[in-house]
Amino acid sequence: MEKTLLIVSDDKQERESIVAGIRKERSEPVSAESALEGMGRFRDFHPSIAIVNFDMPGGQELIDSIMSENPAVQIIVLCKARSLDLAMGELKSSTADFLLRPVQPVALDMALRRAENVLSLQARLEQTMANLTIMSAKRAAEMVDTERFLAIRQIVDRMSAFIGQVANDVHGGVKYFNELPYFVSIHSPDCKVLAANPTYIRNLGYRIHGNSWEIYSGKRATRENCPVARTLRNEDIMETRALVRYKSGAKVPVVVHTAPIFNDDGEAVLVLEIFAGSKEIERLAEEVRTTQQRYQQLFDSVPIQIVAVDPHLRITAINRRFKEDFGRPVGQNFFDVLRPGRFPAFRDPITQTIKDGLPHQGELVLTDRHGVQYNMMAGTAPIKTLAGKLFQILITFTDVTRLRQLQDNLTSLGMMIGTISHDLKGCLTGLDAGLYLIDTGFYRDQPGRIEEGLEVAKLMVERVRKQVQNILFYTKERKLVIQPTNVEQFATDVAANVDQRIRGANITFLCEFEPDLGEIEIDPDLVRSTLINILENAMEACIEDRSDKTYQITFRVSRKDTDVQFDIIDNGSGMNENQIKNMFTMFYTTKGSKGTGLGLFIANKTVQKHGGRITVDSLPGLGTTFYIRLPRRVPSAA
Repeated sequence: MEKTLLIVSDDKQERESIVAGIRKERSEPVSAESALEGMGRFRDFHPSIAIVNFDMPGGQELIDSIMSENPAVQIIVLCKARSLDLAMGELKSSTADFLLRPVQPVALDMALRRAENVLSLQARLEQTMANLTIMSAKRAAEMVDTERFLAIRQIVDRMSAFIGQVANDVHGGVKYFNELPYFVSIHSPDCKVLAANPTYIRNLGYRIHGNSWEIYSGKRATRENCPVARTLRNEDIMETRALVRYKSGAKVPVVVHTAPIFNDDGEAVLVLEIFAGSKEIERLAEEVRTTQQRYQQLFDSVPIQIVAVDPHLRITAINRRFKEDFGRPVGQNFFDVLRPGRFPAFRDPITQTIKDGLPHQGELVLTDRHGVQYNMMAGTAPIKTLAGKLFQILITFTDVTRLRQLQDNLTSLGMMIGTISHDLKGCLTGLDAGLYLIDTGFYRDQPGRIEEGLEVAKLMVERVRKQVQNILFYTKERKLVIQPTNVEQFATDVAANVDQRIRGANITFLCEFEPDLGEIEIDPDLVRSTLINILENAMEACIEDRSDKTYQITFRVSRKDTDVQFDIIDNGSGMNENQIKNMFTMFYTTKGSKGTGLGLFIANKTVQKHGGRITVDSLPGLGTTFYIRLPRRVPSAA
C-alpha cells in the first residue's frame, strides 16, 4: 500500500535503521532530526503515518500537535523501556502502536501493516458513505420494477389460479407441485380432447379427439356434468370432485381443476383441465417428508451454527446449534437478532453476498439481545434458482470468541511480563543501593547509614512481595473463602495495618465506624488486601501532592440498606477524568516506574467477585473518595 511515511528522531542511526527496514513496495519516507523540523515536514508532505521518537526533546509535544492538526494520522511511538509506562499512559488513546527502542525490523513491519490496515478501513468507510446516495437510487428503481412485476402478475392470475388450487390440495402445498404425477389436457368447446400430456396418456389411454367425459365414472361420466362442460357454462375457473377410471380399470377419486381460455372477443375457445392422482400424491408426499426429515437431521447434527436468510435478511431456517444459542428467531431480521459490532454497513460477508451473489468469508463481532458479544467467523453460500436469481443465503458460523480471548490474554501476558521485569529491575536497583549503604555503614562504623540501608532494603522487599501477590492473584483463579466476619473488628484490623505508615508520613488518619455494624460474609484476606491497597494509594496521593496544606485520610464504615460501605477519603493530589476512566484498567498506572498497574485492577475484581461495586469521586488538587459497597451475603453465583 502506497503511503507517505514521516520519521522523526534525533538519533541519526535510528532513522537510517528504520529507513533500511521499510519494505521496497512502500513509498520512500521523509525524515527529520528534531520535533520542530518534524512538524515542518508534516505540514509540507501531509503523511498518513508518522513514526516519532517519544524520548527526544519535544517528542510528546510533536505527537500532540500532529494529532491536533489531523486526528486520522496513524502515529507509531518509539521509546525506551524506562519511558514505556509514561508514553502509554499519556498517549494510549491517540496513537496506533508503541515500539521499544532499538526498533526491531519485524516489529516495525507489523506496526506499519496495522497502521496501513486502519487507513484502508477508514478509506473504505468513506467510500461506503459516498455510495449510500447511489444505492438509495438503485433501491428506488428496484421498487418500481417490483410494482411492474406485481401488475403483470395480476393479469396472469386468472390463468394460473387453478394450478395453485391443485397444489393446495396436495400435502405440503406448492413446493411439491413440480414432483406431482399430474394429468393435463386441452379440450375444445364441443367437449373433445385436443391434447394431453404423457402422464394422462400413460394412465388413462390414448384419448385424443375422444369425448371429455369418457375418463370419468358415475355422475361426471356425461357430457352435461363433466368438468369441461361445467367450465364452458360458467366461463370461470372451476373445481370438481370426480371419480376417474384408469385404463387398468381402477377408479380413483380426484379433484379436477378446469379453466377457460378466451380469444380476443372474450369467447371461451379452449378449456385447460388438470388433476392429480391421490394415491401417488400421498406416496410422493411421504417420500418428501422422509427426505426432509433426513436433511433436517443432517442440518441439526452439524456442530456449528447454521442459518438461512432471504435477500431481505429475514431468517428462514436455523439448525439446532443456532437455536440453542440464540433461540428461535425465524422470520426476524438477522441483524435485529444479532447486532453487528465491527463491520460497517455493506461490509459484512452476508451483505456482500446479497450484493454480488458470491460466497464470502469474514469475522464478525455480534451482540445478542442479552448484550453478550460473540466473535464469529462467518462463511456465506448463495442459493440460486435455475435462472440464476438469488433467493437464499446459507450462513455458517464458527464461534472464535475463546480464541480471541486467548489472544487478548497472551497480549496481556506479554505486557505483564514487560511491566513486571521493569518493576523488578527497579526493586533490584533499590536493593543494591540499600546493601551498599549497609556495607559502607559497617565499614565506616556509621550506624545511621546502616539503618538507612535497612529501610531501603525493607521497602524494596515489600514492593517485591506486593508484586508477587498481585501476579499470583491475576494468574490463578482463586475461589472465595467466605467467612462470617465482624465488620467493626475487621475494619479496626485494616486500620491497624496502615496506621503507623500513614501517621509516619505526617498525615492525619481518622477512623469513623458506625456502631452496631454487625457481620458480613466476605473473604477477609482478599477484602483486607483491597482496602489496604486503596488506603496506601491515598497515602501516596498525599505524599506526592506538593501543595501547602495539612493532609488527612478518613476511613469510614457505615450501613447502607442491606449492604456495608467502606469510604476512603483523602485530600491529596486527586485525579482527572481520564485517570478516573482508566484507573481499573489492567497495567494502567499514574505512578510511572513505581506502579505496576495491577493494584486497582485486582481490587475492583475482588469487589465484583463479592457482588459489590467501587465508585470514585475525584478532583485534581482537592482529593479523592473511594466508595466500596459490599452486600452482607455474597450472591450464590460469585
